[in-house]
Amino acid sequence: MDNGCNKNAIRLFIALAIGFSLLYWGLFCLHGHGMLPFDPASDLFGALRGYGPTLAALLTAAVVYGRKGLTELWRRLKMWRIPPWLLALAILGPMLASLVLLLFIHIAGVNLTLASQGVPLPKLIIIFVFFAIVDGPVGEEIGWRGFLLPRLLEKYGAIHASILLGIVWFLWHIPLYAATDKVDLNLAFFSSYLLNNVALSFLHAWFFLRSGGSALLAIIFHTACNYAVYLAVTFYPSIEQSPLTQQLYVGILVFAAIFAGLSMWRNPAQGQRAAND
Repeated sequence: MDNGCNKNAIRLFIALAIGFSLLYWGLFCLHGHGMLPFDPASDLFGALRGYGPTLAALLTAAVVYGRKGLTELWRRLKMWRIPPWLLALAILGPMLASLVLLLFIHIAGVNLTLASQGVPLPKLIIIFVFFAIVDGPVGEEIGWRGFLLPRLLEKYGAIHASILLGIVWFLWHIPLYAATDKVDLNLAFFSSYLLNNVALSFLHAWFFLRSGGSALLAIIFHTACNYAVYLAVTFYPSIEQSPLTQQLYVGILVFAAIFAGLSMWRNPAQGQRAAND
């Protein structure tokens, strides 16, 4: 990759990605003042709001690199030859983390009441695919891991790239949360969510490097993370009422991210290979 082009591409991509997020927040502000003929809280806009990073990647790739940049994005997206153990870990790892979370919450004395006796397997698979398309992974990961991460890896290395991408990822989310008023935007939330995103960024980078630079695996892992949380809350809704849940969840992520960071730190050449593949 050309370093000069990469520098401009990184800046343009971040500006566009966060800009689309701010645009979504702006639509809610305009709607609140009666200045829009449509409701940005509709299901359609709710699904599209997560596609800012992918749109930013497509635009930046086309503007800065032309056809070559779009080809690179497509190549990373179709990298499906992933070691079976790595694919299994990407899918089952988040499920295991949710089970550990439930165990810790139970030990802490939170009453875990099973709200459902089971869901048919076909429905579980359909929900997983639905989460991939609508809940963010496809709309985000082509941008975050398919476009931005390879360039950050080449410029900064795996550790600093993971931290920087985690911060950008956090900043991108804030206008989306501000628009919907679903969470209290206070210092406790900011600190916890920043740590959450940086830790997940380390884990995503580890999977990215191990797969040789697959954006497809990033989509699968992101989906599995969201899906595991969904299953935990669906079957045990009482965990949402406990203030311990978020703290324990972030703690589990940080613990896993430390091991991922140590692994990437010991193999610095792996980052350059994945960036240039």
